[in-house]
Amino acid sequence: MENYEKNMYSFGFVILHYQVEKVTMNCVESIVNRVDTENYQIVIVDNASPNKSGNTLKKYYANNKNIHVLILEEGLGFSGGNNKGFMYAKNELHCDFIVMLNNDTLIIQDDFIKQIVDEYEQSHFAVLGPEIHLPNGKVDVYPFQILKLDELDKDRERIYALLKKNKSGRENIELLTKRSIMKLIMWDKWRHKLREEKTVPKRQEMVRLHGCCLIFSPVYVKAFDGLDNRTMFYGEEDILFVRMIRNHMLSVYQPKVKIMHMEQVSTGSKMKTAAKKRRYVYETHLETLDMLEELYHEDLDSLKGYI
Repeated sequence: MENYEKNMYSFGFVILHYQVEKVTMNCVESIVNRVDTENYQIVIVDNASPNKSGNTLKKYYANNKNIHVLILEEGLGFSGGNNKGFMYAKNELHCDFIVMLNNDTLIIQDDFIKQIVDEYEQSHFAVLGPEIHLPNGKVDVYPFQILKLDELDKDRERIYALLKKNKSGRENIELLTKRSIMKLIMWDKWRHKLREEKTVPKRQEMVRLHGCCLIFSPVYVKAFDGLDNRTMFYGEEDILFVRMIRNHMLSVYQPKVKIMHMEQVSTGSKMKTAAKKRRYVYETHLETLDMLEELYHEDLDSLKGYI
């Protein structure tokens, strides 16, 4: 957009916090230092951190009129926690755009807002996903497709088997000869396979977007109050994409918008042992598979060509 006005739209940044203060503060600092607009607000949502770090953040940012800290009394998961921030940014701060960020992400460009507005003026997207850079210097090439209907049962059987081994203790023995248990889960298997391919994707429309950074335009903000909150920590991206299809809204992957993702800080902090973390992953994936199957069958006609 040639006549870009940097304060034309108001932006709300929603950051879901859990336990690790420094990580969240780094995310906030990257926004404050790099964002190319004065018309922005930051909403930090403390997802009931047991260490009371939300109170520390609230005191630290008490004198900053652009930063708001919400402290939840109980953990609401990824969708539920983010939705509290989304609704605050929408209803209390009246933000036009809402950027939902993991707390372990960083803004790494000085024209972040301009690139978003440029894309919006051209395509009127509902949700945009950025190019995601990793600490090792690579770009995260994640799966842009959702699971096909005929793949759900196969994936469910595989995860049930993994969960059974996890509960019996056999899994730890077998892991000694495996590079990564996550590679046995289809979604992560796709992800690792794609990462091995050197090609970085160009701009794409109507694709599944990565949940570490979701940029919601006025099209989406006016229509919804956040994400579908029937999941706790996994599968939100797939369910969001189904919502895009069924509501005839546009999702866009735009590599001109860039972030850094440090990866899995919050989940790693929450799960003290590797075995417990894997069990949690298996159980939440099973719940998500059930929900996806239910969503698919609600409107098979709309989803033809995608599932």
